[in-house]
Amino acid sequence: MSERKFVRTDTFDKAYHKLDGTVQKLVIAFLHTLQLNPNANSLNLKQPQAARDRRVRTARVNDNFRAVLLRDGETFYLVTVLEHDKAYKLAEGLTMDINKVTGGIELLDLSGLEESTRNSASGAPLVGPDAMPGLFDGVSDADLVRLGVNEVLIPALRELRTEDALLGVCEFLPKLARDVLLSLYDGKCPEEIWQKVTAPEQPDTPLTDAERGDYEAALTRPATLETFVVSSDAQELERNLLRPFSEWRIFLHPEQRKLAYRPKNKPYNGPVRVTGGPGTGKTVVALHRVAALADPQRGEGRGRILLTTFTTTLADQLERLLKDLGGQELASAVTVRNIDKVATSVARHPSATVPAMLGDLELLKRWRDLLTEQAEPGRFDSRFLLGEWTQVVLAQGLQTRDDYFAARRRGRGLRINRADRAEIWALIEEYERRLEQDQAVGFKQLAATAARIAEAGLEPRQQYAHIVVDEAQDLHAAHWRLLRALAPEGPNDLFVCGDTHQRIYDNRVTLGSLGIDIRGRSHKLSLNYRTTRQILAAAGDLLDREQFDDLDGGADDLAGYRSVLSGREAELTGYPSVRAEMSALVNRVAGWKEAGILPQDIAVVARTGALCDAALDALQSSGTGAIRVDAGKAPRVGDYVHVMTMHRTKGLEYRAVAVIGVSDQCVPQPAALTDAAADPLQHAQDLRAERSLLFVAATRAREALAITWHGRPSPFLVHRARAQ
Repeated sequence: MSERKFVRTDTFDKAYHKLDGTVQKLVIAFLHTLQLNPNANSLNLKQPQAARDRRVRTARVNDNFRAVLLRDGETFYLVTVLEHDKAYKLAEGLTMDINKVTGGIELLDLSGLEESTRNSASGAPLVGPDAMPGLFDGVSDADLVRLGVNEVLIPALRELRTEDALLGVCEFLPKLARDVLLSLYDGKCPEEIWQKVTAPEQPDTPLTDAERGDYEAALTRPATLETFVVSSDAQELERNLLRPFSEWRIFLHPEQRKLAYRPKNKPYNGPVRVTGGPGTGKTVVALHRVAALADPQRGEGRGRILLTTFTTTLADQLERLLKDLGGQELASAVTVRNIDKVATSVARHPSATVPAMLGDLELLKRWRDLLTEQAEPGRFDSRFLLGEWTQVVLAQGLQTRDDYFAARRRGRGLRINRADRAEIWALIEEYERRLEQDQAVGFKQLAATAARIAEAGLEPRQQYAHIVVDEAQDLHAAHWRLLRALAPEGPNDLFVCGDTHQRIYDNRVTLGSLGIDIRGRSHKLSLNYRTTRQILAAAGDLLDREQFDDLDGGADDLAGYRSVLSGREAELTGYPSVRAEMSALVNRVAGWKEAGILPQDIAVVARTGALCDAALDALQSSGTGAIRVDAGKAPRVGDYVHVMTMHRTKGLEYRAVAVIGVSDQCVPQPAALTDAAADPLQHAQDLRAERSLLFVAATRAREALAITWHGRPSPFLVHRARAQ
């Protein structure tokens, strides 16, 4: 008898994590029973009468929920767990096939596809002079099939006439078909799509007719494993399901796979940049790129590998995800450190006194103290001087007065003459002297020191053959100089992932000027796999018409950035007072919980710690379990709503997010803004960072987003704000 297998998609795991704990336990019990005896009466495993595919089954989890699966011999394809009637509706239109081009197994929800096309066409004339043309009228059926679109999908696809209709059906399409159709809609010709999208998904040798019908063989092909996970027993499946939703497994989509895994003997001949909006999978690509470099059988790696990011919290998360992806063996083959620890490992001698590490707020306070002690008030305020020190002196590694006099000050809005430079340099020298006297150092100052040491020459054991960077937009110029020195130029040396729309720290760089040449090796991800398009629309409005750079002196935008997921509209509501806003928050969180969202899948986010404390007090006073998630600490495990500042949301995601206190006196935060009269360019950059911070907070939501304020709304909300 053949071995029993469980094959599941990410849809099964998503459905599992939406269930409450009681039903989740029943799902685990169902899986164990399915392994021991698939014919057990308690499972009530049966084929719906109207099922289009004879392999489709539903099975009892309890009286209210049923699992939807397909049975092919002793292999069970686990699709989802739904309420009774919804399960039967899905099962009736579900079918499974092997893609004729890739040899990968695909699930097709034909009923969902047909219903979506009917809804999109309702009210639109399909014939006559006012008829809208079909999106793919210029593409033949033969070309669609050649590109990897299953022929049973084509009749429904011929009914599509708008972008919204296309995005609506993408939710029901296999990944390859979706990527092909979106590429066609974006104006790419079939031959270009064949070369860039379809051909890389083909197996090394063409499939025979027999192989196109062999599901057992198809289970081992890369195109299948991009969507499915094969488990040999229920215990292994249970272990995976019990992991946090965002960490249980890391799926790669075809577009991402092409970036992470290079064809044999075709390395990247220099640094690579991957950009894309939130939820497009940049972190997934970074992790798989590390896995590719660490795999000795692929032959891409040439030595030590460093995976780095901006904060300790994100670095810890990357290390956990790396273990989930490749186990302890993969994690042990890679050094995972946040960038400040990388700098410390280079700059600090083991026997030296450990200095106190100072963040920007403490450094700003020290600048204020220094200026207060000056005999005569100068022209420059503390915020300007902190920026001049970090963005000019430390960024360029300037060591002498003459260096500073000759330095370019690109990005600085206030013009200064030679007398000004002399005054500023004298203040900087005194400032650094005091830091040294107090045995203290700023993080960017430490990075500049480390970069200078590394640029002077390192031993081979201190260098890396490959460095992969996540959240690249937050790194300072000194960090980039350090990384460039740590990884000598060569194949696959630097792989950089980031999005400047999410830059929440004032670190502007041009990679080319720092010795990191990405020309011809830049790639952009545009499809969001996490957030509904309704939430993306609301979040995109927060950015207004701001201009963002691309990390290399050019401009970046979110053109083509889209989601195939649909959901509820984002809520934007104002209240007359903080008390009224907190009362509404309590009710909103209660409503989300009643809708089946677990407490730990809900986040409350505010710009300031004081507002976080107010929200925490309101929730706890109402009897709602809630905890504060502080900087540098992982959220506590348990049934608690998570309350945190906007900065802390980096790298996290939740089913539902409430962003509170988005009022004109709080967002943008006045203390974070340079005075416009003192430096108009820096003021504009500070405003952009505040917009990005709100954008980051909003895009942590997968399914539900509420943005609220008390009093007058933030100027960032002018397009959508409404009062209650």
